[in-house]
Amino acid sequence: MNKQNSRALKLTALGLVGFHFLTVVVHSVAHEILSVKATPAQLAFIVPVIIIAPVLAGFMIPTFGKAGAVVLSVSMLGSFVFGLYYHFVAETHDHVAHVARLQPALWSGMFRLTAYLLLVSEVLGVTVAVLSLAGQTPESLKHHAARTDF
Repeated sequence: MNKQNSRALKLTALGLVGFHFLTVVVHSVAHEILSVKATPAQLAFIVPVIIIAPVLAGFMIPTFGKAGAVVLSVSMLGSFVFGLYYHFVAETHDHVAHVARLQPALWSGMFRLTAYLLLVSEVLGVTVAVLSLAGQTPESLKHHAARTDF
């Protein structure tokens, strides 16, 4: 991977970290306004894995690229599994179907929107981090796929 592609991948990762953090903030505000409280056990996971680790990865990536990519991939994968389970799979008080009935409607809609946006940012975060660790970029994968004969 050349320096320009490496830089683009790092900038993409940093953008995703920023987007993820802002989405977490809005999602957390929705949790508070709707009184959908996390348990102490959930908070023990949410704070270090979903909030702190991606931000830490963002600070690490410019200087310690591979280590930052590892932190980013692990934290985003953990965040994805947690959010998928609690917001979309398990019958919990913060399942999007349950929250859809809560008032104020603006914040229940914001909760659902940010739950989906978190999943998207986490999938993209894992993807960018893994590509970085593999020394690949989306462009180089396209070129490789175009050269492969089936």
